[in-house]
Amino acid sequence: MKPQFLLSLLFLTALCTCGRAPENKTNRAENETIMTKEIDWQGHRGCRGLLPENTIPAFLRALDYPTVKTLELDVVISADDRVIVSHEPWLSPEICQTKDGQRLTEGDDNRISLRSLTAAEIATYDCGKLPHPRFPEQDNRPAVKPTLLQVFEAVDRYCVQHGRPSPRYNIELKYEEDLEPEFVPDRNTFVDLVLTDLDAWGKPELVTLQCFDPPVLAVIRQQRPEIQLAYLDEFPGDLKSKMDSIGFVPPIYSPYEIHTDAGLIAEASALGMRVVPWTVNTTERMNELLELGVDGIITDYPDRIPEGFE
Repeated sequence: MKPQFLLSLLFLTALCTCGRAPENKTNRAENETIMTKEIDWQGHRGCRGLLPENTIPAFLRALDYPTVKTLELDVVISADDRVIVSHEPWLSPEICQTKDGQRLTEGDDNRISLRSLTAAEIATYDCGKLPHPRFPEQDNRPAVKPTLLQVFEAVDRYCVQHGRPSPRYNIELKYEEDLEPEFVPDRNTFVDLVLTDLDAWGKPELVTLQCFDPPVLAVIRQQRPEIQLAYLDEFPGDLKSKMDSIGFVPPIYSPYEIHTDAGLIAEASALGMRVVPWTVNTTERMNELLELGVDGIITDYPDRIPEGFE
């Protein structure tokens, strides 16, 4: 090779190298950490964005997404002390009607309490066919409010048939003191009935119990300290004082996602709590929260989970 040509080649190589943008090693490391960290992806009320909420079809559809590790659901108590999967302790006119298509009357004074109906009576109402005004992508179909044990049975059967590992369950006890006794039983009765169903199922180690009401969490911890607990928080602020008032620190903190930022995550992490915000329904926001360091995400749309997670 001629010396003049060699010098020209070296000069051009140097120009190309200088013009190349340096690799951002920090961003690459952060992305690799996000993708390798085990994130607890939870299907909210099964997959409310895709199928009627808190119904067996919704839970089974959520399991079609291998990324979903946990099924999130809500429970209330019927007149015959059965644990019913439902977000409200009444029949919501927004999603429920009689099986012959008669709409329920709107208004608080007209609410039909699930605590006043037996499990069999609750099953006479359809809570799946009405189009949901806030979830236009829902595939509406006939569905009823199942018992918790019916959900366990259906999911166990699905997992055996499809060779899928059993998911975890994140079960919210829908207790509010102001709703006693018309809509909910007292705290101790509520907790006892849920624990009885967990023991009847036989896999309480797969369950997290969550609640907005700290005394409910205290009752559970007193009776069954081995069961994992999560503290739901709609209005974050001064987290340490809240934990001091509870008297212990649950392992999981679930704040409303719109209030979840780096400061809140740092505050929870300092207390040794894992952070699992609700309810995150855009891929963009999921990515933002992942970058902030959350440990899990509850979503109505498992089909919007970013690619690359297993």
